[in-house]
Amino acid sequence: MNTDQETVPVPEILVVDDDLYLLAAIKQTLVLNGYAVRTFGNPLEALASVDGHTYSAVLADIRMPEMNGMVLLERMLAKDCDLPVILITGHGDISMAVEAVKKGAYNFLQKPVDEEMILATLARAIERRQLVLENRRLERQLIATRQGRSRFYGLVGSHPSMLSLYNLIEAVAKENDPVLIVGETGTGKELVARAVHDIGPRHALPYVAVNMGAIPSEMIESELFGHEKGAFTGAIQRKVGTFEYAGEGTLFLDEICSMPTQLQSKLLRVLEDRTFCRLGSNTVIPLKARIIAATNRDLRAEIDKGAFRQDLYFRLNVLPVHLPPLRERKEDIPLLVDYFWKEYCDGQPGEVRPCSPELIRELMAQDWPGNIRELRNVVRRYCVLGGRDQEQGGQSLAVPDVETPCLPWKDYMDQQEQLYVEQVLRQVGGQVSLAHQLMGISRKSLYDKINKYGIALHRFREKS
Repeated sequence: MNTDQETVPVPEILVVDDDLYLLAAIKQTLVLNGYAVRTFGNPLEALASVDGHTYSAVLADIRMPEMNGMVLLERMLAKDCDLPVILITGHGDISMAVEAVKKGAYNFLQKPVDEEMILATLARAIERRQLVLENRRLERQLIATRQGRSRFYGLVGSHPSMLSLYNLIEAVAKENDPVLIVGETGTGKELVARAVHDIGPRHALPYVAVNMGAIPSEMIESELFGHEKGAFTGAIQRKVGTFEYAGEGTLFLDEICSMPTQLQSKLLRVLEDRTFCRLGSNTVIPLKARIIAATNRDLRAEIDKGAFRQDLYFRLNVLPVHLPPLRERKEDIPLLVDYFWKEYCDGQPGEVRPCSPELIRELMAQDWPGNIRELRNVVRRYCVLGGRDQEQGGQSLAVPDVETPCLPWKDYMDQQEQLYVEQVLRQVGGQVSLAHQLMGISRKSLYDKINKYGIALHRFREKS
């Protein structure tokens, strides 16, 4: 297999019609001509599917009971103004179809629908759509260049390690091999995964993220592989898993170390064979998505402990990407503080004073075990309090200083992490449901840390 060849995204067409026979006929025609197709008999469901999905074109009947094609057109263009919408009309609806074109529809087709006309119209619409999407991508790259590379697809920083990271992401994005992103909690691993997808040739296809640490272990296999009705107790209907739902796009497996060891062997087989089966089925389904995995742990250490398969590590670690912790690029803290301050102010009425140079110097003196996520929470807390903490010298904003003797690095980082967890729990009165959201980790991961450090939740609840 030649992995050097660039993947050509398969155009995905959305077809909407309450006539299920016509819907099935159009789908068959499009699939036979190499298109990916999603069909809906209900226009409301079709409209909802546009969120988080980048279709190449839409085919929709102009007359449907729940919502006519004119309203559907208006609402779809409100979500994506450049989406080519082709309306299917009967003889008596020609004037309505002409009006729809004036309001932004790409074209209309008259019943009975001619197969060649559908394919020719779609080909022109998709060509225009691809040009629009490519222009959007180039605009984003141009903006990143104009900003002096201090911002890159949601990542912020101009430290040499970050500039090298941006170049690495661009190089990795062009390939099809698996990517393994390694970085401490809060360093921006999901942003990197999203950037790899958005820059690469699959940018117009689905991006599906799965946090392995947030899914109960007994449900992970069904989440990934999907299942057939009756495959196990409670399987009342067929479920499409994320391997299948990602299509030819990107599947991001976060916290890959949280995957149970018995499931790791099944993932390895999927990556080797590029096929899988739903639970309860023997039908082989090809895996077409690109796999990106991420972890905040040292996988080699996990392998030594027997917690992670070495052969799976080698299969995932084809294109490794390492994210530097914030303590190794403190020069970026002023940029990050300004970015988070503007992020908050953009959505708020009134004005919030920017952080003073004194406060920024204090923030730069911290080690930030929670990395960028922790810094963002601190800046947001400053903004919410309207700058009052600045008058107190910023002491309540920063991570408490620790009198630290010469400790091994791992012990020191554990100590810092424990302090961070306790600080957040104190802030929210011991409410785990709020704390894990503030920290940006799963509830399970937070409980793991609470148990690891023997933190007594009642201490914080009594003070709340």
